[in-house]
Amino acid sequence: MTPAQAISALDRHLATGGQDAVLRRWTGTGSARTPIDVPVRIRAQDYRVEELVGGIEQGDTRVVLSPTQIVAAGWPGPPQGWPRPGDAVVIAGRERSIIAAPPQVVDDVVVRIDMVVRG
Repeated sequence: MTPAQAISALDRHLATGGQDAVLRRWTGTGSARTPIDVPVRIRAQDYRVEELVGGIEQGDTRVVLSPTQIVAAGWPGPPQGWPRPGDAVVIAGRERSIIAAPPQVVDDVVVRIDMVVRG
């Protein structure tokens, strides 16, 4: 499977079985702190008790995200970056902290991001 095929398959899956969310990176400090947001489609699933290992805590959620909306929006602006710890995702109006966000790569192309979110 090529990177383009993998991204396309994930985008189709998220379009039919996902939900809308907002990927957020905060910039600045104090009263000058502002969010850089991009609307995204995600699949969110709470971890099961038997999966609570290696720093995963009860209440954490696994979030699958496509790179499509991130690339299209140029998020978070130059230079483009992928979600990272310290960023947030807003799911159903609730901002949750990104704990981990390792990109999945095929032939040097990011095809999917599997995040752990908390809060």
